[in-house]
Amino acid sequence: MSGLSLGPRSVERPADGGYALVGVLDTLAPARVDGGGGIQLDGSPWMIDWWIGGDDRWYVPAREPSVRQRRIGSGPVIETSVRIPSGDAIQRTYAANIGGEQAIVVEFENDSPVPMALALAIRPVDLAGNAAPLEIALDRSPSGVGAASTLTVGVDEPVTVALPKKPNEFASSTEADLFDIVSVGRLLEGSDTVAGPSANAVALYPIAHRTSLRFIIGASVDPRSVPGPDDVSNGWTSVLDRGGRFEFPDNGVSAQAQAARARLMLAANRLPRRIADLEPGSGRVLEGLALSGAVAEVLGALGAFAGSFPTRLESTPLDGAAVMSGIGRASRLADDEAMAIAMLEPAAQLTKLIEKSKDRVATAEAFLGLARLLITAGQPEPALDLMKRSASLGVSIRPDIPADLDALSSFAETASPNGSFGADDPVDAARFWLGARSAVLDDRPGALDLLPQFPAAWRGGNLEVHGAATSHGMASFGIRWHGYRPALLWDVQADEPVIVRCPGLDPGWASTETSGETLLAGSEEPLAAVPEAGDSFQ
Repeated sequence: MSGLSLGPRSVERPADGGYALVGVLDTLAPARVDGGGGIQLDGSPWMIDWWIGGDDRWYVPAREPSVRQRRIGSGPVIETSVRIPSGDAIQRTYAANIGGEQAIVVEFENDSPVPMALALAIRPVDLAGNAAPLEIALDRSPSGVGAASTLTVGVDEPVTVALPKKPNEFASSTEADLFDIVSVGRLLEGSDTVAGPSANAVALYPIAHRTSLRFIIGASVDPRSVPGPDDVSNGWTSVLDRGGRFEFPDNGVSAQAQAARARLMLAANRLPRRIADLEPGSGRVLEGLALSGAVAEVLGALGAFAGSFPTRLESTPLDGAAVMSGIGRASRLADDEAMAIAMLEPAAQLTKLIEKSKDRVATAEAFLGLARLLITAGQPEPALDLMKRSASLGVSIRPDIPADLDALSSFAETASPNGSFGADDPVDAARFWLGARSAVLDDRPGALDLLPQFPAAWRGGNLEVHGAATSHGMASFGIRWHGYRPALLWDVQADEPVIVRCPGLDPGWASTETSGETLLAGSEEPLAAVPEAGDSFQ
């Protein structure tokens, strides 16, 4: 075949090394969107691509230098744009729950003052370039479904793609890459069905200026009946806000932290098995979900761990310690004494294995995780002994978590423009979120540290946290500035006595009140002047 590469997308866009996942809660089958807007259902050996016909030439987003990608809001709603004459061609990809099942929605918009053509291409490779035989069939007048036309794609588990209307032109082939025909303006015609190696197909649609078309992958419904991207984005924001809302002085950190939390929610369904198997990184994902307030999402993982009995470390001691840290945090969040007691035996066994490794960093973290579990199980005295043993090791725990703003900023720079890390790794998302949260909130037994650190770059900036989940209950607080003096407002819904501190802004201040307002010491160093219009930022 000539035409477009049928190898990995990285061949076409070497800068794109990863992708973003889109999905709904409580699903095991998300879809992947690469940097050029290519879409692959998880586990499917084929992908959907798109090409745009402008009034000057055909544009292939996977190759165009002008392609951009961003996340709409906090959740997995991915927008890919490519520049065409006088405007943009835009693709938005997200998942929606339709009749209790997940479907992937792909919307194309012509944000330009002139008409454009859309070529929706079915290609016989996945995003990694792996090829497989494919069967494709176009039904121009399906009966009993809401869609005007449908495509059926796949061999063993065929998937329905609901089309908003019959294609103006359609072609399929096993002999040629159909981009060769599309790009020279030849008429698309031929069989509505095709099967075999290298099977590919293209459906062609005109899109008038300032209008859009919507396609549904995985459901035979009228594409006009599904929620739009803004509705889905707002829904994700509501879900995340239920576990706390964090507004950092640095908007980039705020956006990245929210995107990371949304990614963790998509990882929740697979987490029980991963925790039971002590998979590397699973502990960080569990800890990240717990500190996002995702109670329902962590209970399955806790139950899976309670039914396990680790006899050896399958990975590194630090991975095992991360599981113990996640177990401890999640148990405090769930606050289920019976569940905590059920987890004590496997947790003690895992901690012994970590201690035998003689890795001081891992042992210190495992001791602290087991201590939190013991507190939840109603055994504070052995918990206190373990906390002392952890402190006596004299090491910093969680070495894989960015510990300060510089490390957090450097980590954020490794993310793609849509907020995902590489292959949208939930472990990296957890690491970023845990680092961001630890910068503003650290709950310890008997104490709650608000702003354990406060970077100089944040001085003068407002910071707010609303309804954050902690082991002591929900915590809300904010900082406002009076000259160089920061004012702290806090409200902790604690069921037991807790000491509230703010070491990053006033190491000497502490309070046993669960709510209040105070003027902290801060620093007498002058605040940086707020730039005015026309000022240089250098």
